[in-house]
Amino acid sequence: MGTPTSSAGGILIRRDSDNVFIVIVEWEKGVEEKWAPILRQLPKGGHHEGETLEQTALREVLEETGFAAKILGKAGEARWSYERYGQVWDETIHYYFMEPLTLIPREHDDEFDNVRWVRIEEATRILSYPEERALVSDIIADRRLP
Repeated sequence: MGTPTSSAGGILIRRDSDNVFIVIVEWEKGVEEKWAPILRQLPKGGHHEGETLEQTALREVLEETGFAAKILGKAGEARWSYERYGQVWDETIHYYFMEPLTLIPREHDDEFDNVRWVRIEEATRILSYPEERALVSDIIADRRLP
C-alpha cells in the first residue's frame, strides 16, 4: 500500500443543440512509450495544503486549459497507484463538473501541448487513462450531466 495523495480537476462542459463537449488536454513531447504518441487526459492537478478540493480543481483547470470556470457539482472520483522516484503513491482524483465563464481561453501553462473540446462520447474512446474513460462512460450511462 502506498502513500495516499489527492488531486482535483474538472470536466469542463459546453453544449450545442445536439452534442455535449468536454475539454481534454494533450501532451505530445516526451510522452512515455505506453502513452505514445499522445497522452490525452482531463485537466487536473495536485491538491495544495490550505486549498479546498474545489479551489484546486478550479486552479488546475485555469492553469492547464486557460478557462476560468464555475463549478456545477461533483462529477466523481478516479483512483490509481503509481511509483515515482522509488515511492508508491495511491492517488484519489476528485472531478467536478464545470462551466467556462467564457469560451475564449486565457493563456495556459506549457504543461500540455493542446487544449481542445471533444464530444463527450469521443472522450470515452480517446482518453489515455482507463479510469478517466470509465468515469466519463459512467457519467453518460447514468445521465449525470448537470
